Amino acid sequence: MKNETMDNAKINTVNGVFLGTIDQLKPSTKLKPWEISTLAGPVSVLVPNFELLRSLLSQPLVEQRYQLVEWGGRNNDSHHTPALIQADAAPINNSLCYLPDEICPVEKVFANALQLIADIKADPLRDMVQQVFENREILSNFWIMPASGKHHHAYPGGLAKHSIEVAKDMAQHTGLTQVELDLGIAGGLLHDIGKLWSYTPEMYINQAGKAMGHEMIGLTRMETYLKELESHWPHGAYAMRVMLQGSSRVRPDGNMPYALVMRLRACDQRSCERDKANVNHKSRSWMPQPWMPADSWDIHF
Repeated sequence: MKNETMDNAKINTVNGVFLGTIDQLKPSTKLKPWEISTLAGPVSVLVPNFELLRSLLSQPLVEQRYQLVEWGGRNNDSHHTPALIQADAAPINNSLCYLPDEICPVEKVFANALQLIADIKADPLRDMVQQVFENREILSNFWIMPASGKHHHAYPGGLAKHSIEVAKDMAQHTGLTQVELDLGIAGGLLHDIGKLWSYTPEMYINQAGKAMGHEMIGLTRMETYLKELESHWPHGAYAMRVMLQGSSRVRPDGNMPYALVMRLRACDQRSCERDKANVNHKSRSWMPQPWMPADSWDIHF
């Protein structure tokens, strides 16, 4: 943070990311406080320039350098909140690193997600996954949404926790090439992304979810990112499309990564079965217990 003093105004420069979504933008709320997330914590700001505010909320999450002005000596409550007057792109975009781990209510989930993204060695695939999570609509919902209404991971942050579990499981598989590990991690992180557009706020399946299923909705929503990936790595984009569309049916000509798809499905199911909070559907939570001598058996199926 850089500080300068001009007359009765103090100018600060901070690096971080501007939070919010375009649907929150209304002329009547021009002077409401907004938040910049920095490495030192959140900074509350006012944005008196409506066009600047629109520009900030219209672009994906991106690291920027912000100039903030705070005036002293005023007899109102607003002078304690600085005004954002300028935003400039940072030399390198590390946007996700500026978000706090508390963005997900489940402890360590967001930190684990950042590590998994960093573990993807293929640059265009890693960039694609990062760009997906820089989408403001996805950012505002993915980390807090349950994975289901009544079944597995049915609590705030459950969708993110489940996705990280699947990706971590894929990352720990032995016998895979680095390419397969990269695709497995990315597939695990994004395999349920379509749920963001498949449920009502009360976690009932909406009409789009009923008609298409969350896999196809997710694939459709990811197509812009997949096209960009395809321009750099056609094989990677093809494999990701196959993994995200959810079908496990092998094609007669063999032109799909069937073994990788089945591994992803197995990791998905394993995460569901190991969800400790899944008390409503015990049949989905069964786990084999360790072997014990016969006289101590207490079998429950």
